[in-house]
Amino acid sequence: MSILVDTAQRPAGLREDEPVRLVLAGCGAVTNHYYAEALSRLQGRGHVAVAGIFDPEPKQAALVQARLPSAKIAASFDGLLAMDADVAIIASPPGYHADQSTKALEAGMHVLCEKPMATSVSEADRILAAAAANNLHVATGLVRRQFPATRSIKAMLEAGMIGRLRSVSCFEGGPFQWPVASVSYFSFAESGGGVLQDIGTHCLDLLTWWFGEPDQIHYADDAMGGVEANCLVQLRFGGFVATVRLSRDWARPNLYCLEGERGSISWTVNETQTVEVTLNGSRTTGFVSFNNADGRSPDFIDAFCDQISGVVDAVRNGVSPSVPASAGRNVLDLVEGCYARRKLMDMPWLGPGELLHVGACAGTRQ
Repeated sequence: MSILVDTAQRPAGLREDEPVRLVLAGCGAVTNHYYAEALSRLQGRGHVAVAGIFDPEPKQAALVQARLPSAKIAASFDGLLAMDADVAIIASPPGYHADQSTKALEAGMHVLCEKPMATSVSEADRILAAAAANNLHVATGLVRRQFPATRSIKAMLEAGMIGRLRSVSCFEGGPFQWPVASVSYFSFAESGGGVLQDIGTHCLDLLTWWFGEPDQIHYADDAMGGVEANCLVQLRFGGFVATVRLSRDWARPNLYCLEGERGSISWTVNETQTVEVTLNGSRTTGFVSFNNADGRSPDFIDAFCDQISGVVDAVRNGVSPSVPASAGRNVLDLVEGCYARRKLMDMPWLGPGELLHVGACAGTRQ
């Protein structure tokens, strides 16, 4: 099931020069690191007005309000929805995404939902159905699609710059440092998975955005009753295999390498502008972006600004968001496909007795 919502209209009474009103649910790490600054920039330019914020932890909400002083703190999520707004940004923990997105849509607000869109495909379909029923837009927070670097890779592949692809390898992760506020982050029921559902969502989305849907999937991880900290994904796309390794404890360069018959493309994870290209043995480093109107080079926060602006443009002009909810739904489907094929990773450092115990635990989730 995939539903595209393309017919939403500009909110009644919204003037062309009037900022789009937003509310924000969730004041955790992703908001503190990215959304608060992006909203502050957009509000300073007169593009948006942040009407309200909500987090069940009052201290977290107060920290964000200090950066967005015009926003009122709602006492509850229902109170947030009662504020006069055009768009709701859902940046709560993943377990809340489906319910909060659906409620916001039923309250008449367009939605930008941080990734993962939900913890299951069935929950994502519930969001899409609510969007269709209420003639509203839903966008997914797959922010890497906004990078000039990843867009340039897509363009180079479409132009056949490095010829027919032979292989793709991707590594992401390292010792875990994300400032989580709760151990629920490591609960399958609350988060929908481990490292695959977390950073793997971004990785798998880029691969399918560049190459389409895979023909075959191989998946293995180290989950032994909990959520995975390490996983191996192998996706076959026609004549080549993309090998993905994700980790929460392995320190390695975070790098994507695309090898073609005429050259290669290398991209460092979360580098917004730079791509290294080697053609016929000649290496060059390309800066693929342009300066902003204020003369600055785009940074990571600008990608969040662009993501929010895409939703604002959809609200104003009735166009589809640059990253529609169908993209979030499709990558969830791929994540579920991986989990359905799950095998235990090879762990040769475990002894025979330990392996027997691992085998007894491997089929359970916590």
